[in-house]
Amino acid sequence: MNAQRFQDLADAYGADLRRWPEAERGAAGAFMDSDPQGAERLLFEARQMDLALDAAPRPMVSHALREQVIALAAAAGLRPRARRFGFGRFAWMSGAGWAAACAAGIMVGVNLSDQALAHAEADLVLYQAGLEALDDTEVLG
Repeated sequence: MNAQRFQDLADAYGADLRRWPEAERGAAGAFMDSDPQGAERLLFEARQMDLALDAAPRPMVSHALREQVIALAAAAGLRPRARRFGFGRFAWMSGAGWAAACAAGIMVGVNLSDQALAHAEADLVLYQAGLEALDDTEVLG
């Protein structure tokens, strides 16, 4: 890697080498080892640009400009991308499906808890019938 390529990468990706393409990082490290002062000067300039860009206010797009861009795109024949995971025409069906699944889960849970309670009561009756003396539950309530 030469100084011009290093400068092009620093200008494009900034001073943080982690943002650079992985294929270029090894060569960039070798260049930094061979010319530390030159590399530091180029990275210093890139750091200054990164700081300036970070300090700049974020652009706010007006509603009129947004509508104009959408109209120009539609006039050029561009269509919006189909939503792959967003809410679409059948989103209400998904919500209805989740509601039905929740209701079914509640019904199954209620039925199983009633059966489990009936089995527990039957076991308690059989246990108490087999006792020959007073049980703690009969004495203490």
